Amino acid sequence: MTRLRALLANEAGGGRGHVTTLAAAARALGSDVDCIAAIGRLTYASDLAALHQPVRQAPRLARGRTQARTFALRGSATWGDILAEIGLDNPDKLCRGLAFWRRLIVAEDISILVADFAPLALRAALGLRDEGWAIRIISLGTGYTSPPSGLDHFPVFLPDHDRITRSEAATLDTLNLVAGDMGLDPLPRLSALYDVDQALATTFAFLDPYTARPSADRVAPLSHAARDLADGTGIFVYFSTAELTDPALVDALCALPQPRRGYLPSATPDVDDRLRASGMELLDRPASPDEIAARSRLIVHAAPHGTLCMAALAGLAQVGIPQHLEQLYNARRAEAQGILRIGTRGDAGLRDLIASAYADPGLHARCRDLARNLRQGHPSDPVAGLAARLQPEISAARQALA
Repeated sequence: MTRLRALLANEAGGGRGHVTTLAAAARALGSDVDCIAAIGRLTYASDLAALHQPVRQAPRLARGRTQARTFALRGSATWGDILAEIGLDNPDKLCRGLAFWRRLIVAEDISILVADFAPLALRAALGLRDEGWAIRIISLGTGYTSPPSGLDHFPVFLPDHDRITRSEAATLDTLNLVAGDMGLDPLPRLSALYDVDQALATTFAFLDPYTARPSADRVAPLSHAARDLADGTGIFVYFSTAELTDPALVDALCALPQPRRGYLPSATPDVDDRLRASGMELLDRPASPDEIAARSRLIVHAAPHGTLCMAALAGLAQVGIPQHLEQLYNARRAEAQGILRIGTRGDAGLRDLIASAYADPGLHARCRDLARNLRQGHPSDPVAGLAARLQPEISAARQALA
Protein backbone atom coordinates (compact mmCIF):
# COMPACT_ATOMS: atom_id res chain seq x y z
CA MET A 1 0.00 0.00 0.00
CA THR A 2 1.32 3.42 -0.95
CA ARG A 3 2.02 5.50 2.14
CA LEU A 4 0.37 8.86 2.40
CA ARG A 5 2.54 11.95 2.69
CA ALA A 6 1.37 15.01 4.62
CA LEU A 7 2.81 18.52 4.69
CA LEU A 8 2.62 20.54 7.91
CA ALA A 9 2.80 24.24 7.01
CA ASN A 10 3.16 27.52 8.85
CA GLU A 11 4.13 30.90 7.40
CA ALA A 12 3.24 33.57 9.95
CA GLY A 13 2.98 34.27 13.66
CA GLY A 14 5.76 34.51 16.21
CA GLY A 15 4.50 32.25 18.98
CA ARG A 16 5.22 28.62 19.73
CA GLY A 17 1.56 27.62 19.55
CA HIS A 18 1.50 27.42 15.74
CA VAL A 19 4.23 24.77 15.80
CA THR A 20 2.81 22.79 18.72
CA THR A 21 -0.53 22.65 16.89
CA LEU A 22 1.23 21.15 13.86
CA ALA A 23 3.06 18.68 16.09
CA ALA A 24 -0.26 17.58 17.57
CA ALA A 25 -1.66 17.17 14.06
CA ALA A 26 1.28 14.96 13.12
CA ARG A 27 0.52 12.70 16.09
CA ALA A 28 -3.16 12.71 15.20
CA LEU A 29 -2.44 11.67 11.60
CA GLY A 30 -0.76 8.56 12.95
CA SER A 31 2.21 6.41 12.11
CA ASP A 32 0.82 5.35 8.72
CA VAL A 33 1.17 8.89 7.34
CA ASP A 34 4.63 10.28 6.59
CA CYS A 35 4.80 13.93 7.65
CA ILE A 36 7.18 16.66 6.58
CA ALA A 37 7.12 20.22 7.86
CA ALA A 38 7.94 23.65 6.47
CA ILE A 39 7.62 26.66 8.77
CA GLY A 40 8.43 30.33 8.50
CA ARG A 41 10.16 30.74 11.87
CA LEU A 42 12.52 28.01 13.01
CA THR A 43 12.76 29.13 16.65
CA TYR A 44 10.50 26.30 17.80
CA ALA A 45 11.40 23.71 15.14
CA SER A 46 12.53 21.31 17.88
CA ASP A 47 8.86 20.76 18.72
CA LEU A 48 8.69 18.85 15.43
CA ALA A 49 11.66 16.60 16.25
CA ALA A 50 9.39 13.53 16.29
CA LEU A 51 9.16 13.79 12.49
CA HIS A 52 12.78 12.50 12.36
CA GLN A 53 13.70 14.68 9.40
CA PRO A 54 14.83 18.27 8.98
CA VAL A 55 12.21 20.96 9.17
CA ARG A 56 12.28 23.10 6.04
CA GLN A 57 12.49 26.88 6.13
CA ALA A 58 9.42 28.35 4.44
CA PRO A 59 9.19 31.94 3.18
CA ARG A 60 7.94 33.88 6.17
CA LEU A 61 4.99 36.21 6.13
CA ALA A 62 5.33 39.01 8.66
CA ARG A 63 4.71 42.67 9.20
CA GLY A 64 7.54 45.09 8.60
CA ARG A 65 9.47 46.32 11.61
CA THR A 66 7.68 49.65 11.71
CA GLN A 67 4.31 47.92 11.46
CA ALA A 68 5.23 45.50 14.24
CA ARG A 69 5.71 48.41 16.65
CA THR A 70 2.60 50.36 15.75
CA PHE A 71 0.13 48.06 14.02
CA ALA A 72 -2.48 48.18 16.80
CA LEU A 73 -2.88 51.83 15.87
CA ARG A 74 -2.58 51.28 12.13
CA GLY A 75 -5.09 48.51 11.50
CA SER A 76 -5.40 44.77 12.09
CA ALA A 77 -9.14 45.30 12.64
CA THR A 78 -10.13 42.30 10.51
CA TRP A 79 -8.53 39.09 9.34
CA GLY A 80 -8.38 40.56 5.85
CA ASP A 81 -6.41 43.51 7.22
CA ILE A 82 -4.00 41.14 8.96
CA LEU A 83 -3.49 39.06 5.81
CA ALA A 84 -2.62 42.21 3.89
CA GLU A 85 -0.23 43.44 6.58
CA ILE A 86 1.78 40.22 6.63
CA GLY A 87 2.25 40.26 2.88
CA LEU A 88 -0.80 39.28 0.86
CA ASP A 89 -0.81 42.75 -0.68
CA ASN A 90 2.86 42.38 -1.69
CA PRO A 91 3.36 40.84 -5.16
CA ASP A 92 6.95 39.79 -4.44
CA LYS A 93 5.99 37.92 -1.26
CA LEU A 94 3.03 36.35 -3.04
CA CYS A 95 5.11 35.14 -5.95
CA ARG A 96 7.85 33.74 -3.71
CA GLY A 97 5.47 32.01 -1.33
CA LEU A 98 3.13 30.50 -3.89
CA ALA A 99 6.05 29.16 -5.93
CA PHE A 100 7.66 27.62 -2.83
CA TRP A 101 4.54 25.76 -1.67
CA ARG A 102 3.58 24.64 -5.15
CA ARG A 103 7.03 23.16 -5.78
CA LEU A 104 7.15 21.48 -2.37
CA ILE A 105 3.72 19.86 -2.65
CA VAL A 106 4.54 18.44 -6.07
CA ALA A 107 8.13 17.42 -5.31
CA GLU A 108 7.15 15.62 -2.10
CA ASP A 109 3.99 14.07 -3.60
CA ILE A 110 1.82 15.50 -0.83
CA SER A 111 -1.68 14.09 -0.35
CA ILE A 112 -2.66 16.00 2.81
CA LEU A 113 -1.87 19.61 3.71
CA VAL A 114 -2.27 20.72 7.33
CA ALA A 115 -1.84 24.50 7.50
CA ASP A 116 -1.67 26.67 10.61
CA PHE A 117 -1.53 30.39 9.70
CA ALA A 118 -0.24 29.52 6.22
CA PRO A 119 -2.51 31.31 3.72
CA LEU A 120 -0.21 30.94 0.72
CA ALA A 121 0.23 27.23 1.37
CA LEU A 122 -3.56 27.00 1.32
CA ARG A 123 -3.73 29.02 -1.91
CA ALA A 124 -1.13 26.85 -3.62
CA ALA A 125 -2.91 23.67 -2.56
CA LEU A 126 -6.29 25.01 -3.69
CA GLY A 127 -4.80 25.79 -7.09
CA LEU A 128 -3.31 22.32 -7.44
CA ARG A 129 -6.59 20.76 -6.36
CA ASP A 130 -8.38 22.75 -9.08
CA GLU A 131 -5.89 21.29 -11.56
CA GLY A 132 -6.71 17.75 -10.50
CA TRP A 133 -3.99 17.12 -7.90
CA ALA A 134 -5.31 14.67 -5.30
CA ILE A 135 -4.85 16.59 -2.05
CA ARG A 136 -6.94 17.03 1.08
CA ILE A 137 -6.61 20.48 2.62
CA ILE A 138 -6.97 21.13 6.36
CA SER A 139 -6.75 24.51 8.06
CA LEU A 140 -5.98 24.46 11.77
CA GLY A 141 -5.60 27.35 14.16
CA THR A 142 -7.31 29.31 16.86
CA GLY A 143 -10.77 30.72 16.35
CA TYR A 144 -9.08 33.99 15.46
CA THR A 145 -6.60 32.57 12.92
CA SER A 146 -8.69 29.89 11.20
CA PRO A 147 -11.84 31.60 9.89
CA PRO A 148 -14.67 29.78 8.16
CA SER A 149 -15.11 30.16 4.42
CA GLY A 150 -18.11 31.81 2.81
CA LEU A 151 -17.78 35.20 4.49
CA ASP A 152 -18.44 38.07 2.09
CA HIS A 153 -16.07 40.17 4.23
CA PHE A 154 -14.10 39.43 7.36
CA PRO A 155 -15.71 41.12 10.38
CA VAL A 156 -14.14 43.58 12.79
CA PHE A 157 -12.91 41.72 15.88
CA LEU A 158 -12.98 44.55 18.44
CA PRO A 159 -15.47 47.44 18.04
CA ASP A 160 -13.06 49.99 19.53
CA HIS A 161 -10.26 48.96 17.15
CA ASP A 162 -12.08 49.25 13.84
CA ARG A 163 -9.60 51.06 11.64
CA ILE A 164 -9.09 49.09 8.42
CA THR A 165 -5.97 50.24 6.61
CA ARG A 166 -6.11 47.94 3.58
CA SER A 167 -9.07 47.29 1.35
CA GLU A 168 -10.03 43.63 1.29
CA ALA A 169 -10.99 43.99 -2.37
CA ALA A 170 -7.57 45.42 -3.22
CA THR A 171 -5.80 42.57 -1.39
CA LEU A 172 -7.92 40.05 -3.29
CA ASP A 173 -7.11 41.76 -6.60
CA THR A 174 -3.38 41.60 -5.89
CA LEU A 175 -3.55 37.95 -4.86
CA ASN A 176 -5.60 37.01 -7.93
CA LEU A 177 -3.27 38.93 -10.24
CA VAL A 178 -0.15 37.12 -9.00
CA ALA A 179 -1.91 33.75 -8.84
CA GLY A 180 -3.31 34.31 -12.33
CA ASP A 181 0.20 34.78 -13.70
CA MET A 182 0.86 31.24 -12.40
CA GLY A 183 -2.21 29.88 -14.13
CA LEU A 184 -4.52 29.77 -11.10
CA ASP A 185 -8.19 30.68 -11.37
CA PRO A 186 -9.23 33.78 -9.40
CA LEU A 187 -10.79 33.51 -5.97
CA PRO A 188 -14.28 35.07 -5.71
CA ARG A 189 -13.57 36.54 -2.27
CA LEU A 190 -10.67 36.58 0.18
CA SER A 191 -12.36 34.14 2.56
CA ALA A 192 -12.26 31.56 -0.25
CA LEU A 193 -8.69 30.92 0.92
CA TYR A 194 -10.46 28.77 3.52
CA ASP A 195 -12.63 26.77 1.09
CA VAL A 196 -10.82 23.71 2.39
CA ASP A 197 -11.87 20.18 3.26
CA GLN A 198 -11.76 20.96 6.99
CA ALA A 199 -11.26 24.29 8.78
CA LEU A 200 -10.89 23.51 12.46
CA ALA A 201 -10.49 25.91 15.36
CA THR A 202 -8.66 24.22 18.22
CA THR A 203 -10.10 26.46 20.88
CA PHE A 204 -12.85 26.96 23.42
CA ALA A 205 -16.10 28.39 22.11
CA PHE A 206 -15.75 31.58 24.17
CA LEU A 207 -12.54 32.40 22.25
CA ASP A 208 -13.98 31.89 18.76
CA PRO A 209 -15.03 35.15 17.03
CA TYR A 210 -17.14 33.22 14.53
CA THR A 211 -19.35 31.13 16.82
CA ALA A 212 -22.36 33.32 15.99
CA ARG A 213 -22.11 32.16 12.38
CA PRO A 214 -23.08 28.75 10.96
CA SER A 215 -20.05 26.61 11.78
CA ALA A 216 -21.10 23.01 12.41
CA ASP A 217 -18.28 20.87 13.81
CA ARG A 218 -15.90 23.83 13.65
CA VAL A 219 -14.34 23.69 17.13
CA ALA A 220 -11.83 20.86 17.67
CA PRO A 221 -10.18 19.73 20.93
CA LEU A 222 -7.16 21.55 22.25
CA SER A 223 -3.92 19.60 22.37
CA HIS A 224 -3.75 20.10 26.16
CA ALA A 225 -4.90 17.26 28.36
CA ALA A 226 -7.01 18.07 31.42
CA ARG A 227 -5.23 16.73 34.47
CA ASP A 228 -5.12 18.04 38.04
CA LEU A 229 -6.30 21.54 38.81
CA ALA A 230 -3.64 24.10 39.69
CA ASP A 231 -2.45 23.81 43.28
CA GLY A 232 0.77 25.82 43.50
CA THR A 233 1.90 28.92 45.33
CA GLY A 234 4.16 30.76 42.90
CA ILE A 235 3.91 32.89 39.78
CA PHE A 236 4.82 31.53 36.35
CA VAL A 237 5.85 34.01 33.65
CA TYR A 238 5.85 33.24 29.93
CA PHE A 239 6.76 35.75 27.24
CA SER A 240 7.93 34.32 23.93
CA THR A 241 8.73 37.30 21.71
CA ALA A 242 9.69 40.94 22.36
CA GLU A 243 7.43 41.66 25.35
CA LEU A 244 10.35 42.24 27.73
CA THR A 245 11.59 45.23 25.75
CA ASP A 246 9.08 47.05 27.97
CA PRO A 247 11.03 48.44 30.99
CA ALA A 248 7.84 48.79 33.06
CA LEU A 249 7.11 45.07 32.71
CA VAL A 250 10.66 44.09 33.64
CA ASP A 251 10.53 46.42 36.65
CA ALA A 252 7.24 44.87 37.77
CA LEU A 253 8.52 41.30 37.49
CA CYS A 254 11.68 42.18 39.43
CA ALA A 255 9.69 43.87 42.22
CA LEU A 256 7.29 41.01 42.96
CA PRO A 257 7.97 39.30 46.30
CA GLN A 258 6.30 35.98 45.40
CA PRO A 259 8.26 32.94 44.17
CA ARG A 260 8.63 33.36 40.40
CA ARG A 261 9.65 31.03 37.61
CA GLY A 262 9.55 31.69 33.91
CA TYR A 263 10.37 30.71 30.37
CA LEU A 264 11.50 33.77 28.40
CA PRO A 265 13.19 32.54 25.20
CA SER A 266 13.54 35.97 23.57
CA ALA A 267 14.68 38.01 26.58
CA THR A 268 18.03 39.74 26.23
CA PRO A 269 20.94 38.69 28.47
CA ASP A 270 20.75 41.88 30.53
CA VAL A 271 17.03 41.33 31.21
CA ASP A 272 17.77 37.72 32.19
CA ASP A 273 20.47 38.95 34.58
CA ARG A 274 18.13 41.47 36.22
CA LEU A 275 15.40 38.90 36.70
CA ARG A 276 17.76 36.32 38.16
CA ALA A 277 19.24 38.93 40.50
CA SER A 278 15.70 39.62 41.77
CA GLY A 279 15.32 35.96 42.73
CA MET A 280 13.37 34.72 39.71
CA GLU A 281 14.18 31.25 38.36
CA LEU A 282 14.56 31.18 34.55
CA LEU A 283 14.04 27.93 32.66
CA ASP A 284 16.05 26.93 29.61
CA ARG A 285 13.16 24.91 28.20
CA PRO A 286 9.38 25.22 27.98
CA ALA A 287 7.57 24.04 31.12
CA SER A 288 4.86 21.41 30.69
CA PRO A 289 1.26 22.31 31.58
CA ASP A 290 1.38 19.85 34.48
CA GLU A 291 4.57 21.43 35.82
CA ILE A 292 3.11 24.92 35.62
CA ALA A 293 -0.13 23.88 37.31
CA ALA A 294 1.62 22.01 40.12
CA ARG A 295 3.88 24.91 41.08
CA SER A 296 1.86 28.02 40.26
CA ARG A 297 -1.08 30.03 41.58
CA LEU A 298 -0.93 32.68 38.84
CA ILE A 299 0.46 32.91 35.31
CA VAL A 300 1.58 36.17 33.67
CA HIS A 301 1.72 36.27 29.88
CA ALA A 302 0.78 38.32 26.82
CA ALA A 303 -2.54 36.43 26.39
CA PRO A 304 -1.41 34.12 23.58
CA HIS A 305 -4.14 31.66 22.76
CA GLY A 306 -2.46 28.39 23.70
CA THR A 307 -1.12 29.58 27.05
CA LEU A 308 -4.41 31.21 27.97
CA CYS A 309 -6.33 28.00 27.17
CA MET A 310 -3.87 25.83 29.10
CA ALA A 311 -4.26 28.06 32.16
CA ALA A 312 -8.05 28.14 31.83
CA LEU A 313 -8.18 24.34 31.73
CA ALA A 314 -5.92 24.12 34.79
CA GLY A 315 -7.88 26.70 36.80
CA LEU A 316 -4.90 29.07 37.00
CA ALA A 317 -5.53 32.76 37.61
CA GLN A 318 -4.07 34.90 34.82
CA VAL A 319 -2.71 38.34 34.12
CA GLY A 320 -2.53 39.17 30.42
CA ILE A 321 -0.46 42.02 29.02
CA PRO A 322 -1.43 42.00 25.33
CA GLN A 323 1.07 43.05 22.70
CA HIS A 324 -1.28 43.05 19.71
CA LEU A 325 -4.98 42.91 18.88
CA GLU A 326 -5.35 39.13 18.75
CA GLN A 327 -3.98 38.92 22.27
CA LEU A 328 -6.21 41.80 23.35
CA TYR A 329 -9.20 39.93 21.92
CA ASN A 330 -8.20 36.77 23.82
CA ALA A 331 -7.63 38.74 27.03
CA ARG A 332 -11.00 40.49 26.86
CA ARG A 333 -12.84 37.24 26.24
CA ALA A 334 -11.07 35.67 29.22
CA GLU A 335 -11.70 38.76 31.35
CA ALA A 336 -15.40 38.45 30.53
CA GLN A 337 -15.25 34.90 31.89
CA GLY A 338 -13.78 36.26 35.13
CA ILE A 339 -10.45 34.42 34.88
CA LEU A 340 -7.97 37.10 33.76
CA ARG A 341 -6.90 40.64 34.61
CA ILE A 342 -5.64 42.83 31.77
CA GLY A 343 -2.50 44.93 32.12
CA THR A 344 -1.22 47.61 29.78
CA ARG A 345 2.26 47.70 28.30
CA GLY A 346 4.28 50.53 29.83
CA ASP A 347 2.01 50.93 32.88
CA ALA A 348 3.89 51.69 36.09
CA GLY A 349 1.12 49.89 38.01
CA LEU A 350 1.80 46.42 36.59
CA ARG A 351 3.43 45.18 39.76
CA ASP A 352 0.36 46.10 41.85
CA LEU A 353 -1.98 44.56 39.26
CA ILE A 354 -0.11 41.24 39.36
CA ALA A 355 0.11 41.23 43.15
CA SER A 356 -3.60 42.00 43.44
CA ALA A 357 -4.55 39.16 41.10
CA TYR A 358 -2.29 36.78 43.02
CA ALA A 359 -4.02 37.62 46.30
CA ASP A 360 -7.66 37.76 45.08
CA PRO A 361 -9.58 34.69 46.37
CA GLY A 362 -12.62 35.53 44.23
CA LEU A 363 -10.54 35.47 41.05
CA HIS A 364 -9.07 32.09 41.96
CA ALA A 365 -12.49 30.66 42.79
CA ARG A 366 -13.89 31.76 39.41
CA CYS A 367 -10.88 30.24 37.63
CA ARG A 368 -11.45 26.87 39.28
CA ASP A 369 -15.19 26.96 38.57
CA LEU A 370 -14.67 27.66 34.87
CA ALA A 371 -11.96 25.01 34.66
CA ARG A 372 -14.35 22.40 36.03
CA ASN A 373 -16.94 23.36 33.40
CA LEU A 374 -14.39 23.30 30.56
CA ARG A 375 -13.02 19.94 31.66
CA GLN A 376 -16.46 18.32 31.52
CA GLY A 377 -16.48 18.62 27.73
CA HIS A 378 -12.76 18.09 27.18
CA PRO A 379 -11.53 14.68 25.98
CA SER A 380 -9.12 12.76 28.19
CA ASP A 381 -6.94 12.22 25.11
CA PRO A 382 -7.12 15.38 22.98
CA VAL A 383 -4.86 13.99 20.25
CA ALA A 384 -7.20 11.02 19.85
CA GLY A 385 -10.07 13.50 19.57
CA LEU A 386 -8.26 15.39 16.83
CA ALA A 387 -7.38 12.08 15.12
CA ALA A 388 -11.07 11.25 14.90
CA ARG A 389 -11.71 14.59 13.19
CA LEU A 390 -8.88 14.03 10.71
CA GLN A 391 -9.69 10.41 9.90
CA PRO A 392 -12.15 11.24 7.08
CA GLU A 393 -9.41 13.22 5.32
CA ILE A 394 -6.98 10.31 5.63
CA SER A 395 -9.59 7.93 4.23
CA ALA A 396 -10.37 10.29 1.34
CA ALA A 397 -6.68 10.69 0.55
CA ARG A 398 -6.18 6.90 0.52
CA GLN A 399 -9.17 6.45 -1.74
CA ALA A 400 -7.77 9.01 -4.17
CA LEU A 401 -4.50 7.09 -4.37
CA ALA A 402 -6.14 3.70 -4.79
